[in-house]
Amino acid sequence: MTSREETRVYLVRHGETDWNRERRLQGTVDIPLNDAGVAQARQLAGYFATLPIAEVACSPLSRASATATIVADACACPRHVDWRLREIDHGSWTGLTLPDIGRRSPDLVEREQLRPRAFDVSGGERLADVHARVSGVLVDLVSRHAGRSVLVVGHGVALALMACAASRVDADRYLEHLPPNGGGVVLAFSCLEVSQ
Repeated sequence: MTSREETRVYLVRHGETDWNRERRLQGTVDIPLNDAGVAQARQLAGYFATLPIAEVACSPLSRASATATIVADACACPRHVDWRLREIDHGSWTGLTLPDIGRRSPDLVEREQLRPRAFDVSGGERLADVHARVSGVLVDLVSRHAGRSVLVVGHGVALALMACAASRVDADRYLEHLPPNGGGVVLAFSCLEVSQ
């Protein structure tokens, strides 16, 4: 006998920080939530408290872990920190604003976001490397929580690359999947279960 069970993975970007508001690249710098970010986290908590969330996985960076703590407390579920969920390292561009980078290198910025080839210029991480690490997280979560719902609280580029992995699209299309602060997407996976 066979049956299908669905695993849901909610991808949510952390609440706003002052650097988000300034359009400044944070990368792996640990910038805390601002008041608006805390309010966004509380709003997320109100929504997710109504769903059967088995676990909240998050980046170790405080803007994501603080958002995750607020949501996990509301859901009465465990919070798990996974270093692979940290944001992409922007290298020498960390701390710069997107408008500044756009003025210096207009061919590397599109719709006020970094074009994929920009990540090869800054001396930070490559998209392909981040794609590989967040893909591993996705596989682990779906395997560990088959038939249940989990929430991932992370960062813009890392979550966009996780969505690319789930959709089986190239990492260069990450801009199509970039969530706003406090926003996200739902991924659903059907697993075939065979019983004897």
